[in-house]
Amino acid sequence: MDDKSLITIEIRGHEPAAMEAAQRISHLFLSSGPCRPRRTPGEDEVRVLVYADVSRHPVEGGYFDPNETNDPAAIHTHTSPVPLGPSH
Repeated sequence: MDDKSLITIEIRGHEPAAMEAAQRISHLFLSSGPCRPRRTPGEDEVRVLVYADVSRHPVEGGYFDPNETNDPAAIHTHTSPVPLGPSH
């Protein structure tokens, strides 16, 4: 992966919605998958991070298994379609 195409996406919200958003983003790009939700004492919201490589086309989404190496064989792809908006 090219470091210039790596981004960090921070999602804040109530846990179910934040995790759903993080999961959908993870389906779009080669990513870390959603990180564990982080809570701030006194706040209702959680923070979820996703590290993604935006150089790949959204159809080529997937994530690296942290227990495997970063070679292409370690990439897990998603087979369920993710809605990208209204169809034309």
